[in-house]
Amino acid sequence: MDTALFVGLAHKAALKRRMDVVAHNIANMSTTAFSKEKVVFRQHLVDAPGAAATSGGKISYVMDHGVLRSLNSGTMVPTNNPLDVFINGRAYLSVTGSDGETLYTRNGRMTINSDRYLTLLSGERVLDDSGQDIQFDDDEVDVSIADDGTISTSNGEKAKLGLAKFANEQDMKRRGTSLYETTQAPTEADDMTDVSVRSKAYENSNVNAIESMTEMIDVMRAYQNASRQSSGYEDMREDALKRLGRVT
Repeated sequence: MDTALFVGLAHKAALKRRMDVVAHNIANMSTTAFSKEKVVFRQHLVDAPGAAATSGGKISYVMDHGVLRSLNSGTMVPTNNPLDVFINGRAYLSVTGSDGETLYTRNGRMTINSDRYLTLLSGERVLDDSGQDIQFDDDEVDVSIADDGTISTSNGEKAKLGLAKFANEQDMKRRGTSLYETTQAPTEADDMTDVSVRSKAYENSNVNAIESMTEMIDVMRAYQNASRQSSGYEDMREDALKRLGRVT
């Protein structure tokens, strides 16, 4: 197959990958604490067919290098729920996943389940600063959460939210829409001085609808142009072969 066709296919594959990520962002515009992503591509150089090793003839292909997550906070959405929290600063709540592993999230929409455990609306149990589940007694009512994450009830202070920071947030792997896992150890508590929480609010998605729709249109047009170029190349190649056949 001709080199030009290979290059065209690589370009179209990259655009399709970019479209998939943009579409995923748009689908999660209303997902609590969802962080938008973008694809990072890199150049891959190979020797041109028939080029001498010393001639320097190269062909450039585009390759999918990975996905970067935006670390900008989403907008704060006020609520009337004293258990909801918005995290100021680059920190995460610690929760227990379905397999018992510790996961992290900026989704601060919480409730107290039928067993009196503090959980996310999706069911994961929220952990305190010692890594333990937070369970309330039947007589512990009027729950409130202070700016430093301290949870108080009608019986006094109960626990403190297990907030965690990490040196490399991009290394955290997404689990679902707003949960993350990582092998990194959280930073020391002394490094949490720039982190606070605000109760009766939560973080919305940081996806900008207008920007994402504009990007989707740009990608669609680029893919259409790439398809037209591929079709034009195929037509020229076919015409060249026909002409060659008549000459011979």
